[in-house]
Amino acid sequence: MPALRLISFVSLFLLSLLSFSAIPRAAYAGPNDGLPKTNAALDRATPRRTMQGFLDAAHHGDYDLAANYLDLHAIPRIKQSTDGPELARKLAYVLDRKLAVDPDKLPDEAEAKDATAGNIIADDETVPITLARARFNDGVWRWLISRGTVAMIPSLYAAYGPSEWADRFPPWLTRTTFLGNALWQWLGLVLLGILGYVAARGIGALFIWLAQRFALRTKTTADNALVETARRPLRGVLFVVIVKQLLSELHLTASVEEAIHHIAYTWLVISVAWFVIRAISIGAEWAEERLPSGSQLEMKHRAVQTQLELLRRVASVVIVIVAIAVGLMQFEFVRNVGVSLLASAGVAGIALGLAAQKSLSGIIAGIQLSLSQPIRIGDQVVVEKETGFIEEINLTYVVARLWDERRLVIPMTRFLEQPFENWTRNTTEILGTVFLHVDFATPVDKLRVELRRICEASTNWDQRLCVMQVTDSTERRMILRCLVSAANASRAFDLRCEIRESLIAFMQTLDGGRYIGNPRTDIRLVQDEEPPPQKDGQRKLDLPV
Repeated sequence: MPALRLISFVSLFLLSLLSFSAIPRAAYAGPNDGLPKTNAALDRATPRRTMQGFLDAAHHGDYDLAANYLDLHAIPRIKQSTDGPELARKLAYVLDRKLAVDPDKLPDEAEAKDATAGNIIADDETVPITLARARFNDGVWRWLISRGTVAMIPSLYAAYGPSEWADRFPPWLTRTTFLGNALWQWLGLVLLGILGYVAARGIGALFIWLAQRFALRTKTTADNALVETARRPLRGVLFVVIVKQLLSELHLTASVEEAIHHIAYTWLVISVAWFVIRAISIGAEWAEERLPSGSQLEMKHRAVQTQLELLRRVASVVIVIVAIAVGLMQFEFVRNVGVSLLASAGVAGIALGLAAQKSLSGIIAGIQLSLSQPIRIGDQVVVEKETGFIEEINLTYVVARLWDERRLVIPMTRFLEQPFENWTRNTTEILGTVFLHVDFATPVDKLRVELRRICEASTNWDQRLCVMQVTDSTERRMILRCLVSAANASRAFDLRCEIRESLIAFMQTLDGGRYIGNPRTDIRLVQDEEPPPQKDGQRKLDLPV
């Protein structure tokens, strides 16, 4: 019996000893002993490869695989399969939003001494994101995200994770990810855009209504147009402000949030530039309306109108260029390029000047034309043997409306380098001529009297000049020139046609039409002339008698 008791006591002691030694081995195992086996290739030989593998797995939403890059020594083996992927998801969530980890900056050596990916501030304390070597059960040392960093994941997630209401979404909204963001975040971004647009329209309409109430109390109409013009740009500004204020609640990844900030900033610049350009246009229209009117001040009115139009276009181009520059300067690459260009400004300036010589000369010509004003809007000119009115003056070209409603587009430099006719440079008054080829026996005095009667009866004559002179003669005819005046070129043309028709009709009735050309006399005079010499073998043609 004593021997049996001794054997039982020894057996119970050994069993207790084995049980006691087995508890820690079952509860606390190696770095990843509790994780399910994976068929994916895990490269954890260096800090760089470990961090790259973790980020790739996390961004693909495979947090079970990402957990294999964490040192889970402090997690019981039975909980590693559940806590490991969750810790990996939370760490990836925080890194994507608060620390732009660049694996290429980590050492790619197995025997590296320092492997710190960066630091995150949490509760006024610096939390380093480090990697450390850990020994696995097979005796191989591998790099993992350190045990101290893993222990700080819950605190980091509490500080920078989503709001409590975000964790109440069903798993399919939180597990499904794209570009590092869960499905609920993308849906929230779409909903934020819709709500932001609706709120911007509502708030903008309220501001515009209040501004219109104040604008209606003033005598001028320019402020009314300015308020109405500000409606759409104001919506854009309000939309950007609302989205940027509420965007942080979605806890998007840093890359996606940065892209949205770039888009919002660009839209803000566009909205402001849009409003400034429209304000300049309204200011030009307001200044044009305040110009004195009247026939005597028409030249001054058109001169100022041309200057306002060109200055408005120049200002619009400058604002667009500045807006593009401001929008591009938000990108680091563009800023670096700008610094490089400034460093080599001499070579860049020469190259740019040669490449844009034509464009720059056209713009400079437009500015010069606005100051010297050889032409103005509404001037009647003769260019390229075409008569028309200046309809548009742009920075690089001019549009002339021809008499038959065609549009002639002329380069701006044409008016500064080559001569042209401007019939309304200083005044619209102009002289018109009518030539008549009449017989030598025609009584010129009677025609002068008839010309005076025609001019006095016409509404196109401005009563300044009405004369008839014999300016030339040929063997058979004398040439009469009727010189008349009119208020502008259009009236002069109509007056010339009216005089020509009336004088021809008068000559047909004067003395039975005897001064109208006699065909037989004309032919006889032609026959009396010396015929041109004929070449040998060329048949002579008989002229009809």
